[in-house]
Amino acid sequence: MKTNGFILDLGGGGEGIIGKLNGRQVVAIDMREEELQEIKNDALKIVMDARNLKFLPESFDICTSFFSLMYIPESDHVKVFKEVYQVLKSNRKFLIWDVEIPEKQKGYDIFVVQLKIFLPNEEIETGYGVKWDKQQNSEYFKKLAKETGFKLINEWHKDKIFYLEMVKNV
Repeated sequence: MKTNGFILDLGGGGEGIIGKLNGRQVVAIDMREEELQEIKNDALKIVMDARNLKFLPESFDICTSFFSLMYIPESDHVKVFKEVYQVLKSNRKFLIWDVEIPEKQKGYDIFVVQLKIFLPNEEIETGYGVKWDKQQNSEYFKKLAKETGFKLINEWHKDKIFYLEMVKNV
């Protein structure tokens, strides 16, 4: 991600992938302080709820969500998208990496996705798991994006993983 401005990373705790890639340009927010304390990068770390962003309008050039929306209740997704829209500069990007969560399978309470992430100087193997009480897919997020003023400009899918690149329409 190349930009001259700042990047807001929603749920940027844990591995801090976006911060590892863009360092001091990143403002990583997470509701859980312990997740932010795990980060080993130069991002600015702030305990904050994505449903109530405390930044001035049009403060960021890019907003990212790297496997974070799966942790936010579906009922709050519209609020998060609206908040992102407010803090993004005009014609700037909202980037989402996430996973399709299928219908719950009998006998399983947790949905887990395993990832191998290749960065320029390291390889990270990790997993993200959530209580299996919902479904989600890229079509859902594309519809939500359109409803909240974003325009889809790029997407890709690999197995159940998806990436959506959207721009703030004005």
